[in-house]
Amino acid sequence: MKKARLRLASLLIAAALAAAAVSACNEKKIAPPTVDGELALKYAQENYDLGPKIFRTEGAKKSAEWIAEQAKNIPGFEKTGGNVRIPPSAHGEYNVEITFPGKKPDFVIIGAHHDTKRLFSVPDFAGANDGASGVGALLAMARVCIEHMQTSSLPCGIRFVFFDGEEALYQYTETDGLVGSRAYVAGLRQSGDMARCRAMILLDMIGDKDLNIELAGNSTPALADVVMAEAAAAGYAGKFSRGKVNMLDDHYPFLQANLPAVDLIDFDYGPKNSYWHTGADTMDKISAESIRTAADVALRTVWRLAETGFADL
Repeated sequence: MKKARLRLASLLIAAALAAAAVSACNEKKIAPPTVDGELALKYAQENYDLGPKIFRTEGAKKSAEWIAEQAKNIPGFEKTGGNVRIPPSAHGEYNVEITFPGKKPDFVIIGAHHDTKRLFSVPDFAGANDGASGVGALLAMARVCIEHMQTSSLPCGIRFVFFDGEEALYQYTETDGLVGSRAYVAGLRQSGDMARCRAMILLDMIGDKDLNIELAGNSTPALADVVMAEAAAAGYAGKFSRGKVNMLDDHYPFLQANLPAVDLIDFDYGPKNSYWHTGADTMDKISAESIRTAADVALRTVWRLAETGFADL
């Protein structure tokens, strides 16, 4: 009788373990949400319409407040346990952070800058691609994450961070340019959250109708591998390539902090990059499809990293 009970107990334990394994497999099969490109473009248009958003100006403050308000107004946001905040400014920057919890306590940052370049020759420069496209992508991603969270948890925490002060007012130095991302990394250290931050994915200039994203040469190789694999799996292999040029962009302070980071950027905007930082950077040059492409690959990358326990890194 004793042997029979032990055998029954063993069978019950084995069945429970098998059920747990099946459940885990089913969870892994939950696909990442896909972004509504038209909605992303709409967000980009509205952010563009705010006008210049130059670092340390009312325009940047207005943009940050607008971003925070859009996030709070997404239906279902209050049920997610998420948070929206404009962190205390360290150097005059207006960053915006949208935080969502996940199954794992660790988190991945998806970032973009919302400030625009100060152009004396184009005083009303509002940055359709170079600024607004990333803003639209992140807000649309936040929205589909909220929709996803109504029925299922995110695989890990996600922080959507809109950086201010990416553009240098004069020229890039330790105190001019990348101000918001540097301040954010410092905040991670101060809060103790650095240990839970597993990766940073940056989207910059991802709205070009003729999309050709090159991963910055100074992206973390292992993370770049995952991005390229997920781009291919999503059918976007022709839109992504590995660049050889190192970029001084908002992913750089994360690299300096020894955090895996990758920069998704299309630095070939117009003939010979002629639209970049000019009055030609207008809404007619960007598309919903391009923004959706970059956003979907970013989300797929987060899902892949979390579901493999960040083993790829």
